[in-house]
Amino acid sequence: MLTASKNIYPRVLKSLIEKLAKLPGLGERSSTRIVFYLLSKPELCEELSFLISELPKKVKLCKKCRNLSEDELCSICLDNSRNRRLLCIVESPVTLYAIESLSLFNGTYFVLHYLLSPREGITAHDLPLEELKGLIEENEVEEVILALSPTLSGNATAEFLKEFLSPFKLKLSRLALGIPYGLEIQFVDPLTLRKSLTDREVLKNG
Repeated sequence: MLTASKNIYPRVLKSLIEKLAKLPGLGERSSTRIVFYLLSKPELCEELSFLISELPKKVKLCKKCRNLSEDELCSICLDNSRNRRLLCIVESPVTLYAIESLSLFNGTYFVLHYLLSPREGITAHDLPLEELKGLIEENEVEEVILALSPTLSGNATAEFLKEFLSPFKLKLSRLALGIPYGLEIQFVDPLTLRKSLTDREVLKNG
């Protein structure tokens, strides 16, 4: 909540500061700076307003891999130079972008968008398992890499997927140890992430 001294702010300004402060990485002070900066840049304010309103209209999930896309298929799924027999399962598009930024991985992805979490009521029924199975069969995948954060939910999901994928004749691996427990992959430095991907641990060999 805003301090009493800030109750003199116009209602819309105060409300915007409070909304921005709820975003990851932003607090009241940084949100206040952003709002006052926007007040001095009316054109930027209009552009941002338009783009934010377009987000839910234009951005959707790729029909194959569930990555974010403006079209039915994302740019990665449309890229014929990709190795479709190598599949990396990630928890979110942010993780996908982190791996892509390394310019090291040339396979394709599958984005879960959820990790198992009894506390949040997310169970195996919420995971897109049929879509995953379909993609593996369609692309005749030979190796699946589990790029899930070493958190309680990430480890539980990895163990579940290991069991789910056991009937498939494929190599199953997971990012190597080196990423600190509890740290989400999106916050891992590129050097550590690169080594973790290169030295990935084999969980199942065919």
